[in-house]
Amino acid sequence: MKKPGVASAVPAIWLLILAGCGAADDAGIKAVDAGAAVELVPTSSAILETCAAELGATFCASADALAAAQACIARLTPDQRAGCDAVLGCLVDYAPARAGACVSGPTYASLAACATPVADNCAFYRACLEPAHPCGAAGYALGFGEPLCYLFIDHRSDFTPAGQLWLQGVRTCLQRALSVEMATPVTSCDALADTAFASHTSCYTQADNSFCQLSETDVAALEALVVPYLDNPRVGAQISAVAAICAAKAP
Repeated sequence: MKKPGVASAVPAIWLLILAGCGAADDAGIKAVDAGAAVELVPTSSAILETCAAELGATFCASADALAAAQACIARLTPDQRAGCDAVLGCLVDYAPARAGACVSGPTYASLAACATPVADNCAFYRACLEPAHPCGAAGYALGFGEPLCYLFIDHRSDFTPAGQLWLQGVRTCLQRALSVEMATPVTSCDALADTAFASHTSCYTQADNSFCQLSETDVAALEALVVPYLDNPRVGAQISAVAAICAAKAP
């Protein structure tokens, strides 16, 4: 997802729609292996709601992903298209690190499915957490969890292979931690955000997938992406907690 003031660094695996254009050129589409899962990823947070159905689906064929992308683009306003990446367009494909056979259709077909978050995916926030605990556009699910999840996928090429694996693990860990909150009453949206952020520190510093082992390149890439969120005091507290854990583990 395009970070304010910074062009997306995602490689053009295949272009779907250039900003403001009509249908995608088939020559720009890279066919996926039969049975391989494909997701659509937005390059702008402005299209998250409009394209929720397409973003919340899994495709097992590039032709199906393209058709879904075209359906999404057809609903966008000129202003929404203008906010997309100037080179990549509004949607790009992503091949998630997901075990098992590809199953096409909604990634979460029901709220019951949310009990087991899908690995390396961002649909959980809008399809699961928000319906269970509605907090709106400014809440944790839609205002922080979802856009940041897509942002990290969009900018994955800024990270080393080890950094990308770390991000994949963090995505899954955070959503699994929140899945237990699906049936748990919360007193307020602030309380839900507190619970969600409390899981960040442990997910960022898992024994087998820790921020503390990231290279300087990956740390710098992460810092660049979270700059717009530093005015959130919970983010600052999270950074301090992670830094303290890493300092304690340092030789």
